Amino acid sequence: MVNLFKLLGLPDPNKTIPRIVKKNLGSANPGPRSNSRADFHDLGDILWSERTERLTPQAYRNIIYMKPDEYDRIRLDGIENELARGNMLLVDISSLAHMPAQKNICKRKVEDLGERMDIPVFALNENDSLLMVPGSGMRVDTTKHRLGMKDLEGLPIKLDS
Repeated sequence: MVNLFKLLGLPDPNKTIPRIVKKNLGSANPGPRSNSRADFHDLGDILWSERTERLTPQAYRNIIYMKPDEYDRIRLDGIENELARGNMLLVDISSLAHMPAQKNICKRKVEDLGERMDIPVFALNENDSLLMVPGSGMRVDTTKHRLGMKDLEGLPIKLDS
């Protein structure tokens, strides 16, 4: 007699199937094991952070972000030195939207700074609450709206006001 289950490729319910005991393969944690140190590189190790630090160039320019203090004033003391080093100044006076007179005073202070240093002040939004003062040697392309790009280095400064 032909075994129908065997013919169809199904397990025979009449035969007893020996139980297979699985060995303990360890935990499901994919982390490093003590015996796999040669195959695993722990990127949190100090060796890798030192290598990354050596390969990453240090920034020589900064972005200085300022907003009004608790008395709603903008302190621009010493900012001329930072602009002369090539750092960019961003002034956010959006917190003064409910005080238009104080907002205009702060805006005028930033504009006076630009006039003293012969640097234009740019408004980055429509309501003039985010002002940018580029640092020394920084290029601003006002037609394509690019700031400090490498392909602009050879171009003469063109400021459209």
